[in-house]
Amino acid sequence: MTNREIASSYLEKGLSVIPLWSPQMLKRNHPKNFNFKLNKKIAKNAESETPLPKQDIIRKAITEKCKTPAIWSWAEYQERLPTKDEVSQWFDENPDANIGIITGQISNLVAFDLDSEGAVGYAEVEGGFPDTVKVKTGKGYHVYMQYPGFEVRGSVNKKLDIDIRADGGYVVAPPSVHGSGNIYEWEEGHSIHEIDPAPCTPWMIAYLDDVAKSNKPTAKKKENLTKTKAERTQHKSETKGEYHDILKNGCREGERNSTATKLIGHLLKTKMPPGEVWEIIRLWNQKNTPPIDGSELSRTFNSVSKLESQNKEKKVDVADFLDTTKKIIVDYDENYVKIPFAGKNLSRLETQMNGGLIGGRFYLLGGIPSASKTMLINNLADNICLNGQPVLFFSYDDGKTELRYRSFARFSGYVIEDFNQNRLGKNEIKTVCEIPEIQKIMALKYVVEKRVNIEKWSGYIEQIKNRHKKAPVIIIDYLRKLRTDIKTTDERMRVDDILSNLTELAKKYNIPVLVISELARDSYKSGQRLSMASFKESGTIEYEASWLGVLAAVEEKDGNYQVKNNWERIIEQDGNVDLIVFKVKRGTGITGKIPLKVDKDKMTVKDRIDENKFDSVTKIKNHSIYD
Repeated sequence: MTNREIASSYLEKGLSVIPLWSPQMLKRNHPKNFNFKLNKKIAKNAESETPLPKQDIIRKAITEKCKTPAIWSWAEYQERLPTKDEVSQWFDENPDANIGIITGQISNLVAFDLDSEGAVGYAEVEGGFPDTVKVKTGKGYHVYMQYPGFEVRGSVNKKLDIDIRADGGYVVAPPSVHGSGNIYEWEEGHSIHEIDPAPCTPWMIAYLDDVAKSNKPTAKKKENLTKTKAERTQHKSETKGEYHDILKNGCREGERNSTATKLIGHLLKTKMPPGEVWEIIRLWNQKNTPPIDGSELSRTFNSVSKLESQNKEKKVDVADFLDTTKKIIVDYDENYVKIPFAGKNLSRLETQMNGGLIGGRFYLLGGIPSASKTMLINNLADNICLNGQPVLFFSYDDGKTELRYRSFARFSGYVIEDFNQNRLGKNEIKTVCEIPEIQKIMALKYVVEKRVNIEKWSGYIEQIKNRHKKAPVIIIDYLRKLRTDIKTTDERMRVDDILSNLTELAKKYNIPVLVISELARDSYKSGQRLSMASFKESGTIEYEASWLGVLAAVEEKDGNYQVKNNWERIIEQDGNVDLIVFKVKRGTGITGKIPLKVDKDKMTVKDRIDENKFDSVTKIKNHSIYD
């Protein structure tokens, strides 16, 4: 993979990335400022009583430079993720640039930089690190952990050789090249693509809390904070003069495109007419060494202009609140989305859910332990893909590998344990991958394992929509592992915010959103009556969900559904499970019991026909010969 592709893959995992200088870039194009500072260091070293070899000074300067951003300013990417186009532009212009990952809240990341055996030993004595993402550096390791939930600025502990990279900082990421020539590499089995950063353990929280407290503003800094807004603004303009310098001096190769993007955006935000901005940019480009190609500059200008226009608040026209015949016809016909999911195994379930999953609806599925919730939704996901519809699957329980093996078992003739226990050879796995059904699923089933705030999901949806000309069905396993930008310790408020965001996402893209949730522990005792109140989130879900069902082994008594005695044995040995639909609205189906049968070897869920045991609520009418 190229550095551009690798940087883009980090971005897709919700990490804010930037380009850094690399030895190859410095060899190709020495920045004027770098040469000036290097010559000063060499001269100062020559005057020393114990001068170091000149080569050591040069090597150290290169090493330091290769850890610095290769774009004019990176501050904004501490607040927002770069766009895919920005990343492509950076690494197309400098394909051999190193890759930096910005740490802190934006990437939900804090990194422990361990530069010696002593640092590693200290961490081990304190409690060690859990199974998490780890990078081998020239002198030690970068250990990636989840952001602790409070602001932590970067710090250096020279005594322990432990650096903290958090808010306001970044780390050099694989496969970047160190100034010494060493390559940053993922520790085997611990790359960001194989495992998610683990939550900070208690000793790390305590350590980071000490770091946060030690980095609080000093008395002098606090005094500066009391300055008036006007004084701070004046000071900023006097000390920086950033855009003045850019317009006056232009910039060198390696910084031109990123600077052009920044400058165009700045000028457009001043509300200057786009035509005037373009003329200024053309004149500025003539000062660059060498100037950016005219067509390339035009593409950059059009891209930034489009982004700025999308960000402007649209003027509200109250006429949009009125109905018209045309709007009604479009809403009734063109905006109606129904996604079939039956495949060859779930035709009865699809019939009782009115022919498929409906766009704009929020489906919530719960179940007792081992009721095969994930197996069912994975079957649905595969069947949806086989119908040519993309699926965006957020899998926070079983993970991508487990879902893959479940699909393999469904269509290959092998059992799930053949894959789990690595019984097959490479050629057999290759043959499985070439099965037509598997090929189609691989092309349309997007599985996300990294926990990304729901507010950022639109970026994934838009990319998939651009690739397939249709928005994906969203499937989530499971609800309580989701998070949003709102931070709260009140679990009920947190879940309310999650449900509200999911409902809005379904409406915005006119797609079905299907989520697995948990039942309260007392709800799956033998003889316990199941209802909407069985969910942990009872209350909010009854309002937000368009459809609500529970998987369990039940019997019907007095119009209620009760968990059967020995339900574990029934599910494990017979594979018999029931889907109880408690709530339907807006055309999502009918309530009642839907019998299903699971095969835990082949990883299939299918309709179960119970002869002479039709449920009183869901019984389907047989068509008479006189109809």
